Amino acid sequence: MIFSRSPADPSTRLLRRALHRVRGAFLRSVGWAAVRQSAFLAMPWLLGRAVDAGVERGSPAGALLYGAAFLAAACVEYAGMRGWQLWATLADNRAGTWLRSRLLKAILAVDTDTLQRRTGTFGDLTTRATRDVDTVLVWIHGLTTWMVIGLTALVLVPAIGGLDPLLLLVAAATVPVLLVVNRVFPPVFGRRAEHLAAAHGARGSAADELLTALLPLRGVGADHVLVERHHRHSAEVTRSTLRLASVGAVWEAVAFAVPLLAVTAGLFVGGLAVADGRITVGALTTFVLWMGTVSLAVNAMIARLGDLAEARIAAGRIARVLDLPDPPRPYVGLPERDVLRINALTVTRPGRPPIGPLTLTATPGEWVALTGPTGSGKSTLLRAIAQLVPSSGTAAFGDVPLDTLDPEQLHRLVGFVPEGPLLLHGTVTENLLLPGDRPPAEVAAAAHTAGLDMALAQVPDGLDTQVGERGGALSGGQRQLVTLARALLRDSPVLLLDDVTSALDAGTEAEVLDRLRAATADRIVLFATHAPAVRARADREITLAAVPGTGVTESPVPGARGTAPAREQEPLHG
Repeated sequence: MIFSRSPADPSTRLLRRALHRVRGAFLRSVGWAAVRQSAFLAMPWLLGRAVDAGVERGSPAGALLYGAAFLAAACVEYAGMRGWQLWATLADNRAGTWLRSRLLKAILAVDTDTLQRRTGTFGDLTTRATRDVDTVLVWIHGLTTWMVIGLTALVLVPAIGGLDPLLLLVAAATVPVLLVVNRVFPPVFGRRAEHLAAAHGARGSAADELLTALLPLRGVGADHVLVERHHRHSAEVTRSTLRLASVGAVWEAVAFAVPLLAVTAGLFVGGLAVADGRITVGALTTFVLWMGTVSLAVNAMIARLGDLAEARIAAGRIARVLDLPDPPRPYVGLPERDVLRINALTVTRPGRPPIGPLTLTATPGEWVALTGPTGSGKSTLLRAIAQLVPSSGTAAFGDVPLDTLDPEQLHRLVGFVPEGPLLLHGTVTENLLLPGDRPPAEVAAAAHTAGLDMALAQVPDGLDTQVGERGGALSGGQRQLVTLARALLRDSPVLLLDDVTSALDAGTEAEVLDRLRAATADRIVLFATHAPAVRARADREITLAAVPGTGVTESPVPGARGTAPAREQEPLHG
């Protein structure tokens, strides 16, 4: 019932793997739930016996004895519930950690273009990591309930039959009705849940764009476009939520009414049985309470079926990012320093001219400036070297192709600093330490090399300055220097810098570049830039043509260290 789809289905495979990861905690929750439900089912029977002892037999001692047993069962029920919820919560927390870690690794393992194709938008990726993962966790947390439902049926069918066969017939009459109800509603519920998940993803994308671009667009009076777009997607979320809730409400109401009708019929039949002397008043009391348990079990079953329908939708969306069949790339032995070999690296995108091919060999300590007009492809080629966009050709560190490396090993080897710096809410130091803890001396040295001491000289808190939301409390130049210092702390043998000094004044830029040149004496630096100051300090300059795919020219920089002979590449044709 839980995994009725084919095991090859991506959502089923993901749900199975998530459950397998937390099987220990899950089985413990099942054990405690069995203890709880056994005591819970015993309580109506003990109460009925107490009623019979006190009312029919007039035995206060017997009533007290069964009453004490009832209290003992209640204590056991409480302990079982505590253990059940403790281990079920631990299971879903562990599953959440595993799923979100897998999502993060999957994101780091693929280039951004592939990621965009899998998710549609980056805002939707946020929805998958939050709402969709939470939906799977709700399903895992509720799985133990199926054991409770099964134990309830296993105990109550013979127990109610032992009270009176007609009472069992009344209880059993609810089963075919509930089977029809649970056959009709789940497909409709699943379709509407899928529409709601898509609507949440679209709104997440709109919210991400709103937060990112609201200020720039407000400056040109176009902020209303993003606000209206967010309102449209929010309205669609509201409509989809109401449509899902309408199905869920009818489903739950019908499922809730059926057991109540059975209880009513049971009271009528049981009352006649008491009048005829076939059962006692205590037995009728037990039956009524057990039918309440049946009602609870049915409602729990309906809720769990709804959880499963939503979890399958969410797991399918998560699985599209995870690509579970892909094997992890192994770690390989890499030297601390080696040459970077780029051979015919080309980026091709539908409907656009190709960028490249780029061919170069860079040695430790060498700076290579990648120049060219705006739109010529400088940033794209850096991202291709960092394996962030799909490309043809090869990029290798020594003899090891970069596209064969484990993602974590790749990101330690190649430090990429994009032109648009990204900072998280917190202090400058906290942003510097995002890749991992470092001794204060190393943090200070990286901050000095990047020129943060100059940039923050007039700020009282220095490195303890709050950067604000997305770094908004800092200037553009300060944000660039923070991301540069963060990359320096990684001590990557290869640094790819995308115009990271473009927001600095001339004096600060010159000082930062001189410090950076000295600090990277044993590293390879590829610098996409327009800045004359960077070009003047580079060993070589590779110029991309104005129209991508029409030419790449490499030339030495006069007077630069390690100047290489000039080389003219063949013209490129798209």
